[in-house]
Amino acid sequence: MIATVRFESPWWLAALLVVALLAWSRGRPGQRAALLFSSSTLLGAGVRAVAHRPGRWLAGLRILALTLLVFALARPQSEKAELREDRRGINIMLALDFSGTMRTRDFLLDGRKVTRTHGMKLISAEFIRARPNDRVGVVSFDRDAWLASPLTLDHEWLLERLALETNGTGTAVGSALAVAAQHLQQHTNETRVIVLMTDAENISAGPDPELVAEALRSLGIRIHCVQILSPGQGNPGNDLGDLFTHVAARTGGEFFRVRTGADLRAVYAAIDRLEKQKLSDTRQKAWRELFPWLAIPALGLLLAEQILGHTRWRRLP
Repeated sequence: MIATVRFESPWWLAALLVVALLAWSRGRPGQRAALLFSSSTLLGAGVRAVAHRPGRWLAGLRILALTLLVFALARPQSEKAELREDRRGINIMLALDFSGTMRTRDFLLDGRKVTRTHGMKLISAEFIRARPNDRVGVVSFDRDAWLASPLTLDHEWLLERLALETNGTGTAVGSALAVAAQHLQQHTNETRVIVLMTDAENISAGPDPELVAEALRSLGIRIHCVQILSPGQGNPGNDLGDLFTHVAARTGGEFFRVRTGADLRAVYAAIDRLEKQKLSDTRQKAWRELFPWLAIPALGLLLAEQILGHTRWRRLP
């Protein structure tokens, strides 16, 4: 790529008009230099043919040197830029429900029915693989909550850990949020997100999720809540939709409901758009001075013109 060139003192370029005027006046015919002799035959023996005209060469050197000096005084500079792309990912904790109801085989995934747990694992794995620059961790919960994987960029190891998780009994949503938040705490100057996924119609253990969400709001941790329902199911009898809506909204997150694999993929795509990774492109622009590359040759040409004009190409007045 061609580097950008600019002139820091472009007004000096106006002096090129003076150089052009000197070149034009030098080329005009003027009075010929002459010496008086009684007879030109006296010089016949000393006359030899000259194949070139030293005066024009000397004038050319001078004009070229002055032109280079003018460009040098205009301070040409070439761009010397460093582009540093600082990729800063987002810290995401997935809080995944492994309660007994997640064994229900009513989750429609790619045309076949699978357990809710299987569908959650598979599509969560797709989401993790799609975010290679993000640190992702997993908190699993049933009647209690535990760290299945800390935040990591080693997503293959994370997926191996996720595949080993099994179902228990009970649902401790508040505990899952608290454990996830605990492992996000150290990243205080970065984006921190919890994605809670559950089919809960009741909460059997742990602290109140709304109280936990209020604490997380002050810490700047955002929660997105995803509720899994059976296909064709309306609102559950003991609907926790309002609770999850409040939990998400209180922290600046979103609440989603899914019934199929396509729904869950769409939710993860929406979360992906909401939580784009931060790319800070720092362009440090500097300029390299080209003055020496023009001034030094110009001075060399002027020196050569003076030496040749007083030695080999010296001429009589």
